Amino acid sequence: MKKRSGFTLVELLVAIAIFAVLSALGWKIFDYLIKTKERNQQHELQIFELQDAYQIILRDSLQLIPMTANINGQIRPALSLIDTSLQFSKAGVNDPLKEGLAPYERIEYRYVPSEKMVYRLKYRSLNITNNEQPESSVLLKNVDQFRITVLNPQILNQWPEAGADLSQPTSMQRLPRGLKIDVQRSDVNYEWIFPLLDTQFMSVNGS
Repeated sequence: MKKRSGFTLVELLVAIAIFAVLSALGWKIFDYLIKTKERNQQHELQIFELQDAYQIILRDSLQLIPMTANINGQIRPALSLIDTSLQFSKAGVNDPLKEGLAPYERIEYRYVPSEKMVYRLKYRSLNITNNEQPESSVLLKNVDQFRITVLNPQILNQWPEAGADLSQPTSMQRLPRGLKIDVQRSDVNYEWIFPLLDTQFMSVNGS
């Protein structure tokens, strides 16, 4: 009697079961690799955004100057810190086309908790009127917490510091020794410290 060639039903079922298990394992591994790649890409993007914001703040801090600003007829300190808003005067304006741009600017960092955004507002001069609108750009987004303090060398939550005589030009032009910025993003905390120009022995005329 001839033997039949081929597979039995049991062997086919076993083979199908093994194939199904291997396919499921392979899909889980593939899915894990895809998700890992996406997480890494998202992490790289967040790091890039943080580095970009850090470089902008670093550049601003190096160009920060002890000059007051005239805002709607009121003289404002060279650097002002109130709550989540930091305002300061800076140099470093380039005018390659000779358009008559003012050599100094007024910058503000403003955190809006409801939007989880930190904005950088720029005024083109130190003399600002009611009708003038700043150039606004997003400094950092998806920010859970954003806190600015000044170092003098103690940590202060406002500037000019309490008790400063703002009737004196030197008090209005005085800068702290540094800035400290605490950022929380995606449950990760970052601490940035920026030293500022020493103005203790400088005398600069306000605008």
